[in-house]
Amino acid sequence: MPQPASIQVVAHAPKKPVELIAMVIGHSSARLPRVVEAAAARMAKGEGPAREMLLTPEGRYLLIKPEEKPWLIGGEAWRILGGRIAEAVRTAKVTTAEILVGGKAEIPALVEGLILGDYRFDQLRSGKEAERKPLTIHLPGHSGIIEAIAAGTATARAQNLARELCDLPPNLLNPEIFAKRALAELRGLSVQTKTIAGCAALRRAGFPGLAQVGQAGSAAPHLIELHWRPRGVAPGARSVRLALVGKGITFDSGGISLKPGDKMWEMKADMSGAAAVLAAMTQIARDKVPVAVDAYLCLAENMPDSLAQRPGDIYKARNGKSIHVDNTDAEGRLVLADVLTYACERGATHVVDVATLTGACVVALGEGIGGLMGRGEGFLELVRSAGLDVGEEHWPLPLYGEYRELLDHPHADINNIGGRWGGAITAGLFLAEFVPDTVKWAHLDIAGPAIRTGGWRYYAKGMTGFSTRTLVNLARKLA
Repeated sequence: MPQPASIQVVAHAPKKPVELIAMVIGHSSARLPRVVEAAAARMAKGEGPAREMLLTPEGRYLLIKPEEKPWLIGGEAWRILGGRIAEAVRTAKVTTAEILVGGKAEIPALVEGLILGDYRFDQLRSGKEAERKPLTIHLPGHSGIIEAIAAGTATARAQNLARELCDLPPNLLNPEIFAKRALAELRGLSVQTKTIAGCAALRRAGFPGLAQVGQAGSAAPHLIELHWRPRGVAPGARSVRLALVGKGITFDSGGISLKPGDKMWEMKADMSGAAAVLAAMTQIARDKVPVAVDAYLCLAENMPDSLAQRPGDIYKARNGKSIHVDNTDAEGRLVLADVLTYACERGATHVVDVATLTGACVVALGEGIGGLMGRGEGFLELVRSAGLDVGEEHWPLPLYGEYRELLDHPHADINNIGGRWGGAITAGLFLAEFVPDTVKWAHLDIAGPAIRTGGWRYYAKGMTGFSTRTLVNLARKLA
């Protein structure tokens, strides 16, 4: 079952005094007790801490100042602020609070930060660690506040769905369970679905890569198709057809090319791409975004046993190209390849695949930035701007043609790895072989920002659901 939300943000003023009042420095003109106003004035001048708790006869006050950093784009400063407020309220052990903030505040981003920052994956804890009291935050007194809170809440709830799926342990979220959960989350949202389950069915349907990777898993591999068709949209607006393809390896041991044991547990989140795609589809359908969207969840476990694919195996992909499996830990590109071809066959005009694909991308860009590659310069700029608008950075990397020869193999049309250097780029070049030149295509490698088990910004230790917001915003931009 979905993890229940522990925080609620409401637009109306509290009917009785709240336990804590938070004032955002530089964004509120509310009258406060003299001691609080004096402390706020000092903080506005840059004197003292950026966060201070004051206890007065009139009540308890939290003074907090937004971070102003040039790299905090697309409302991130307000999300971080929301996360810090949520943390402070929890630390104060109260259940009601009010935020005093002026009309220039980015309310949707603030609400997202409150909800994303308060998220904890604690459904498997016991004792006090499992007890998390409901928290109500009041944001009264602004024009359009109800709509702004609703928008922020919807976005954060969708992203927290992706986070929960990624945080679930692999014994509780295998491909079969993921498939059932996906269908349950979409129930009642007018999204058409189709499921192909099992290696034999996948091979018959033309998805040998997904079968190759998942044939040794503890549960059968699945391909879940999701189709959103908006009603009441003029025929001319239907010329755009967006396809979202998510890598969904519910646990990646590396297969026969076994990964090192250190932090292998993090590979429960190798399905972050599929989680982001599913979460985005729930919001696209709930918000009735007026653009046709097809989504594909490529679900498998990559495990070693006597049934596992081997280094040296060669198989023929959906588009007729033969693939040599040099390393079974480069499995994500194998499950995506046939599905990318299929999405284009079904008429997609714009395709985005999302995957925790390469450690090389983390080496190149670090843990806070996703990689962006593909075809169609205008479309790639649109994808990047869709992320920047909502605080998610995807940095362009080149599909450098000369590196294609690194994927050559004497016995097959293409090798599944390209050697030690430029691994993120050669992975993109591999995927490009399965997308026709006529289709606008973006590949998002989110291996860094999707898995942040040390915590980051307003995210607790765990997974982030990165790219969920980007995908939803992209659909809106294409509408």
